[in-house]
Amino acid sequence: MLSGWLLLSAAVQLPAAALSGDTHTMLLALAVLLLLVIVLSLYNRKLLQSKKAADSEQQALKNLLDQSAEFIAILDSSLQPTYLNPAFSSVIPATPSPPAVFKDEESDVLLLAEITPQLHWQGEAWLQLANNEKRTPVALTITRHLDSGSYLLSGRDISHCKRKQTEQDADYIYDADTGLFTPLLLNQFIQTAINSSTASQSQFAICLIKYNQIVSYMASAPQDKVPDVLRSLSAQLKQYSSKGAIVARYNTDTLAMLIPAHLCSAQIEVNLNRLAHKILLLADQAAQEFKQSALQTYIGISIYPLDGASPAVLLSSASTAICSAARLGRSNMQFANSRYQLKAPEYLALEAELLKAQDNDEFDVYYQPRLSIGSNRVVGYEALLRWHNPKRGILAPQYFINIADDTGQIVALDKLVFRKCCQQLKHWQQTGISRGRISVNISTLSFRQQDFVSALQQQLEDAQLPADLFELELHEDIFLQPDSAINTTLQQLIALGFHLTLDNFGQGISSLSVLREYPLHSLKIAQGFIRDMEHNEQQRNITASLIRLASYLQIDVIATGIENEMQAYLLHVMGCDILQGHLFSKALPASEVPALLARENRLLRKEVG
Repeated sequence: MLSGWLLLSAAVQLPAAALSGDTHTMLLALAVLLLLVIVLSLYNRKLLQSKKAADSEQQALKNLLDQSAEFIAILDSSLQPTYLNPAFSSVIPATPSPPAVFKDEESDVLLLAEITPQLHWQGEAWLQLANNEKRTPVALTITRHLDSGSYLLSGRDISHCKRKQTEQDADYIYDADTGLFTPLLLNQFIQTAINSSTASQSQFAICLIKYNQIVSYMASAPQDKVPDVLRSLSAQLKQYSSKGAIVARYNTDTLAMLIPAHLCSAQIEVNLNRLAHKILLLADQAAQEFKQSALQTYIGISIYPLDGASPAVLLSSASTAICSAARLGRSNMQFANSRYQLKAPEYLALEAELLKAQDNDEFDVYYQPRLSIGSNRVVGYEALLRWHNPKRGILAPQYFINIADDTGQIVALDKLVFRKCCQQLKHWQQTGISRGRISVNISTLSFRQQDFVSALQQQLEDAQLPADLFELELHEDIFLQPDSAINTTLQQLIALGFHLTLDNFGQGISSLSVLREYPLHSLKIAQGFIRDMEHNEQQRNITASLIRLASYLQIDVIATGIENEMQAYLLHVMGCDILQGHLFSKALPASEVPALLARENRLLRKEVG
């Protein structure tokens, strides 16, 4: 409003010459100024209302957290508390750093130090009270926010459960036969998992493990022997508790596992199928141990939110899946959802074939050229693995690389690719067609091997090649859990002469910090920014900004996934010179590279620039 009054004051002080001159002009000027006063007043009022609404929302959220009877805390990425609600701050020591949450009643090991940097954890923990009082048992959930790296901690006091246990209600928390959580507590943990689900971690699974015929066997067998089968399997399943899974007794002949979101990857059906088959093997071993070979094991799996939005429905869906497994007539597993059931056996078959593929020499390396737009010449290649599967034909990495990563085979495959690249580059040098660096993708698991650098160095020595002929593409996942070993490894690689590239730049959550903190030579823009960029102004603006940022940091830029001339032209104008994609050439076997180089000046169909 103050600005409006200033404008009005300026209008009143119009020059006398204007008053004695054109009256219509003066009136028009006054009208415009008054209109500006009104618009500015409305804008100020709307701005004030928006601020009040935002403040009101913030206050409402704070009031909700403040009034909650649960223990709620927000911790920063280094586990320092930035917010403690009154229920929490009133019972813990004045300056917890981090909050004094322990694994059990007697241990001195802080739980937070062990479970971070997991994305999600839930289970039973012990909270140290103020004034050195006894610790309080809590049902605890901890979730890490992907964008900020902060942690949300929420806990429910279950000391009343412990009191009921001492008051001859020992079955309230732990099952007497197996030592696992009871069905009642299982339901509470499922509900907590539902309440804690987020957009980035929305899925978790319920796995029910049923021994058939155990009820009829209990009627005739010695009672002190029957639970031993369940006890043995229960002890084996507890190994998954350390990873965040909840293991419980569901009923007389059935155990249950709650598999949290951080253990459910994008290929959820693969991980769950693999887990289920491991459990089937454990169950069979337990039955054999106690000479109960007649017992069959059936597993049913339901997934939140696909198969239910409440504990009761999720458990019912898993029970229905058990019935489907039982109809097969042998120890087996089934998903509640047929979509996952159809895909899972295919993945398992592929995994079995992958185990034999390297011994059978079924892998080859293809090379996709990189083109300099400025010179219209090939300046290097990206090495891309191909699997010549006898049954399925030639498979690109997207069809098997996740399985290789899950099973640990990725380490051997990375070594195989680098060895084949050394052999090929040596041959190209001898035949006079060597052209630039060969870029090799490095998995997170390979990078973290203790012998990673020494293995590369040994392969270079065997081939008598310098490291500066190779580029190592490092995925951002390598840098998500920073430690001193990462910098040490990077410095060793640079000392050898390797060119280091950050892969998929712009797609992850910490690319800027990675560029700032680590010694990298180049970055490869995520293909998502290139796809359809000619039709999307926002994508063009973001891509141009990324290229300018790299230029300021004196980092080279590589763009991949180029499909048409317009994309190549736009990237050239933005300042990106090194391009790769099907516009120029698909990945080729080494035998076809000489023919490619013979026509390299025609790889770009139209003149760019």
